[in-house]
Amino acid sequence: MRPELTSVDLNLLVTLDAVLNERSVSRAADKLHLTQSAVSHALRRLREIFSDPLLTRNGSGMTPTAMGLSLQEPIRTLLAQARSILSQSQVFDASTSTRTFRLSMSDAMSIEALPLILQQLRRHAPGVNLAISTGGPSQSCEWVAADEVDMAIGVYPRLLPGMLSRELYRDTLVCVADRNNKRLKNGRLDLKAYMESPHVTVAPNSDTGIQLDEIMDAMGMQRRIAVVVPHYLSVPGLIQGTDVVAHTRRRLLTVFRNTADLAVFPPPVKIPVPQLRFLQVWHVRHDRDAAHRWLRDFVLNALAPADGREARST
Repeated sequence: MRPELTSVDLNLLVTLDAVLNERSVSRAADKLHLTQSAVSHALRRLREIFSDPLLTRNGSGMTPTAMGLSLQEPIRTLLAQARSILSQSQVFDASTSTRTFRLSMSDAMSIEALPLILQQLRRHAPGVNLAISTGGPSQSCEWVAADEVDMAIGVYPRLLPGMLSRELYRDTLVCVADRNNKRLKNGRLDLKAYMESPHVTVAPNSDTGIQLDEIMDAMGMQRRIAVVVPHYLSVPGLIQGTDVVAHTRRRLLTVFRNTADLAVFPPPVKIPVPQLRFLQVWHVRHDRDAAHRWLRDFVLNALAPADGREARST
C-alpha cells in the first residue's frame, strides 16, 4: 500500500538525493553532516517505501537501479522548489553572506568575464565565494541540468528542457592578422587574399555558437586550416609575426595586451556574420530562489557593456 505523505519524513528525500548524487553512503553522510548509520537507516526506510533497492553495491561504490535513476531528477527538482519556497520569505544579504556559487564558463570567459565579476564581488559581497568549472556549451548545459553548477555563462545555441536564460551582452566575430602581413590592403584582407591565407580556427563547440566555416560552407567556400586550437586565448600569440589569419571576438581582444601589432577587420564574406549572444543560463528549479536571483542580477550588472550598449564592430 502506498504510504500517506503525512507518514513520510521528507528529510528522507534529502538523504536519497545525496546518496544518488554521491553514489556512496559514506560520502553522502559527510555531505549531510550525519553518521553513516543514520544514512544507512534512512536508505533502508526509503527502500521499504519504494519497494526497490534504489542503489546496489558495485565494487567500492553504489549503482542506482532503474527506479533510483527515475527518482533522481524529480527529487532534485522537488527539493530545489522547497528551498525556493522557504527562501521567498527571506532576504538575501550579499554583504554578509558566505555562500559559494558554482559557475561554468569557457576558458576564454574566465579571462574576459570572471575578472569583472570578481572585482564587483570583492566590493559588494566580500564573503561570497565562487567555484568555477570550465566547459563547452553542451557540457555546461548538462551541469546546469544536473544541478552541478548554479549558472553557466557563455554562448548556448541549444538549451536543455527546464533551463532559463537571460542575455548579458552581444559580441562580434572579427578577423585578425599580423599588421605586417603582406596580403593586407588598407588594414584588411579582401576575400581572395583571405581565402588564400593559412588560418587558425577554434575547435567546434569549444567556445561559441557560430562557426564561421559553417557559413562559408553554405557559400561553397573552404578555408585552409593550418592550426586548430581549443579556445580563443591562444589566437593573438599565434598570429603575431606570421602570415596566418584567424577570427576571434572583438570584446575578447580588449583583455589582451600587446595587440597593437594586429590588424582587426570584419570577415570578408558576402553575407553578414550573426552576432554572438552571451547568456546566463540556469535551471527553473532555482528561478525563485532569493540568493540565485541576486546572483543573476549581480552578474548581469557586472558584465554590462560600459556604454550600456551591445558590443558591436565599428
